[in-house]
Amino acid sequence: MKKLLFALIIPVLLISCISSGEDITVKKDGSGQLIETFKIKKDFVGFLNLSDQPSDPNLIDMDSLTKAASALGEGVTLKKVEPMPADSPYAGYKAYYTFTDISKVRANASPATSPAADSGEDSNRIHFAFTPGNTPTLTIFMPDDKKNKPEEPAKASKDTVSKDTGDTEDPKMKEQLKQIYKDMHYWIKITVDGQILNTNARHAEQSTITLLDMSFDKIVDNDELFTKVTADNTKDMKDFMNELTDAGVLIEDQNKVNVTFK
Repeated sequence: MKKLLFALIIPVLLISCISSGEDITVKKDGSGQLIETFKIKKDFVGFLNLSDQPSDPNLIDMDSLTKAASALGEGVTLKKVEPMPADSPYAGYKAYYTFTDISKVRANASPATSPAADSGEDSNRIHFAFTPGNTPTLTIFMPDDKKNKPEEPAKASKDTVSKDTGDTEDPKMKEQLKQIYKDMHYWIKITVDGQILNTNARHAEQSTITLLDMSFDKIVDNDELFTKVTADNTKDMKDFMNELTDAGVLIEDQNKVNVTFK
């Protein structure tokens, strides 16, 4: 599951103050709903470096969101888009998609870091299999890191790391960075319409399996961990996976997750 977080760690400074996630609900017949949430502090919208100046204050592009339905799989339809409330400090939206067969859904493996983001090739997406019945079984296939290993990022120089990330000797700079990062939140959750009977998921509670729940407000208070996450984009996530877990960051590290429910 290193791949799940790769897009979060490499450009991490560029996507600060963004919260985005996927909430997928699967019914007993294999149909269901996928909700994509994207929001960013209004003060930071200008840092997204969008190719065109957005005409909508909540960055809603209906054409792009409608096209995203096709990328999400056969039988996926965009039903509605809810903008952030006018009095919210965030700009953004919730896009509601419905699907007829979870086994045909290709969900994003990394939450969006820009509006209506597309995770690209099918091999980079989360796949599903579904067996109906009195006790349906859902199988979640995460992208294979070995087959889809992303290109190694260029190693930053010591000067660059010190200037642009949490690895800085300037306490004031580090505190400023923490204030920026603390609102970041990324998640991917699968909820079954019923009670989970059996699962090998690392993080399951009642009817919900959490594949990723990375809230930076749980990281910024741990100075050593914050530096590790933000300072070295060449480090393998597994090198400090236990520390992330201890901090309350939930990460599913298996490539195949099964869940049976009723």
